[in-house]
Amino acid sequence: MNDFIMDEFYKEMQYINFETYGILDSSGMIHTLGTDSKIIGRIFEMFTQPILEKIAKRHNMILTTPASQTVYPDFIMMNQINPKGKIAIDIKTTYIESDHSTIKFTLGSFGSYMRNNTKNIEYKYTDYSKHYVIGFVYKRNGRAQESKVYEYKDRDKIIFPFYDVKYFIQEKYKIAGDKPSSGNTENIGSFTTKNLDDLKDGKGPFRELGPDAFDLYWKYYPKYRTTNKPYTSLMEFVKWFPKQNPSSVTLLHTYNYNQTLCRIQTYAKKL
Repeated sequence: MNDFIMDEFYKEMQYINFETYGILDSSGMIHTLGTDSKIIGRIFEMFTQPILEKIAKRHNMILTTPASQTVYPDFIMMNQINPKGKIAIDIKTTYIESDHSTIKFTLGSFGSYMRNNTKNIEYKYTDYSKHYVIGFVYKRNGRAQESKVYEYKDRDKIIFPFYDVKYFIQEKYKIAGDKPSSGNTENIGSFTTKNLDDLKDGKGPFRELGPDAFDLYWKYYPKYRTTNKPYTSLMEFVKWFPKQNPSSVTLLHTYNYNQTLCRIQTYAKKL
């Protein structure tokens, strides 16, 4: 239903030039960025926001950001008439050393709003009909100047801090893996790949299982300090889920248990 976002995002992004000198102050001086990943990540958000605003306006929707920078998501696209049809859009960035490097993203918490409808999220988790991730992959330029100041006329002396920028937009469940982003966090990790097209095409394991199975998997995934862990992989989950009482494996929203079970059992036969 909301695939217009993906289609139009790619059309608009083809005109973007990512070459960034730095921050221009009121006296016309440019402050270089260096290669700090947090700063570069914010730069990509700044490139993205006007495009999302244009798409939203084209479809009589509005684009907003959370009141707090520490809650999910980065952007919210919504139609005021349908309060439960909000679209979450998160911007994720990572850098690679070479074209043969493994690409992996952190996709947000599984220990907060997926279990508590209002924790660390703008509005309610159940208010969102879809969750998109816009991912940027880039290479860092080690020669880039760190916190230097140049006159605007000398901007060509500045070495761009990143290059070879590639990007994708996809629904979160289609790029999610079955492991946290690191061993001691409660954040969802994307599936690992060396091919960006795998992420662009959403070839993750939950693509076949569907968004409800994704929500179930991560809602009941054991937290880091849990000692008795019912499962820690998708293979273990597809064996665990059918053994549970349907009334004990609930989601924040209503879902079709039998349909989800059928998908899980079909998937299990292929493992």
